[in-house]
Amino acid sequence: MDDSSTVGAPAFVTEPVSPHVTRIRGPYDAHMYLVTGDERALLIDTGYGVGDLAALVASLTDLPLTVVLTHGHVDHAFGASQFPDVRMHPADLPVLAEHRLKSRQVHADAAATHGHPVFLAPEVDPSRITPLHTGERLELGGLSVAVLAAPGHTPGSLALLVEEERVLITGDVANQFTFLFLPESSTVTDYLAALLDLNASTTGAYDRVLISHGAGEIAPTVLEDLLALGRRVLAGTDDGVPFHFEDVDARIARAVTPATDDGPPADDAPNLVYDPQRL
Repeated sequence: MDDSSTVGAPAFVTEPVSPHVTRIRGPYDAHMYLVTGDERALLIDTGYGVGDLAALVASLTDLPLTVVLTHGHVDHAFGASQFPDVRMHPADLPVLAEHRLKSRQVHADAAATHGHPVFLAPEVDPSRITPLHTGERLELGGLSVAVLAAPGHTPGSLALLVEEERVLITGDVANQFTFLFLPESSTVTDYLAALLDLNASTTGAYDRVLISHGAGEIAPTVLEDLLALGRRVLAGTDDGVPFHFEDVDARIARAVTPATDDGPPADDAPNLVYDPQRL
């Protein structure tokens, strides 16, 4: 029996991934995670702001809710205006501001292409976002969520460790197509240093890794796999497949068959996409 459910227009799909963690698949391949404790709930990321995410979350829990944004990109942060308690690392506030123009375009496209009225979240006001720093812990009642530094994809990227569930949620810092070629991304060298620290601080603490795109889950060895792949990049022994995204030329470290010419890979194994001029 399929115990997932669909709510809203356009549709959100929910699916339990552990006793206290629910994946919310949003429009345009953006996944969010709802973590529910005995006393509070935590929503990790808010998607593009297309569809009434707040109504969906209210249908899943009536607990007091905190929202944490793993970073400030358009596909993670732009439903945040629907919620009163939103937190993000302050290093990503410039990223959030930069992506407001992209959010307006996404919303305009959504309004134009759907055959019925589409709920669009109001534009995010950065002044309403509470700073969240690495090393903090969010106590939900019977569940503790550790806030971990994970810079690289963006300067303020975060990972969240749901300790009692032994689940690590990585946002976009460690996934099947980890972008390191954006203007706000770090060099490959700096990314590997941060990833090494993240790996050292979480070794033995989790059994599953949840990601924000594609299948929604990746091998629990993803951090070690990306460290090894990044070292191949620095040594010049990776596959170095040319990749073009918007106006940027990059390289894919491990050859894959893309789902489309400009889209995600056809597999969900760990990978890096990097700027060969910024190693």
